[in-house]
Amino acid sequence: MPDVRIPGGVMTVAGSYKPGDQAPDGYLAWHDWAEAQHKAGLRQKECAKCGRWKYPQELSGQTAEYTGTTRGGQEVRMVGVVCNACADLPPNDQVQR
Repeated sequence: MPDVRIPGGVMTVAGSYKPGDQAPDGYLAWHDWAEAQHKAGLRQKECAKCGRWKYPQELSGQTAEYTGTTRGGQEVRMVGVVCNACADLPPNDQVQR
């Protein structure tokens, strides 16, 4: 994000982000980008491996399967999407959360 010097300080100018753009680096830039994604109707999903919430363009096409337990004690098979960062990692025998 560019900084503009004004009398008495510095003003940070936000970038113009479109829905579907990749996430930028930097805390403030990411929040401006995330606001644009949210206004466009995009919603985050939780990565099945690392548990971080990511927008659709940050997710890979891979899925991870794991078993969960309901309150009644019944085991259920669950499938979740995997983010790009986790998709590049070597596969594990078990998903760690």
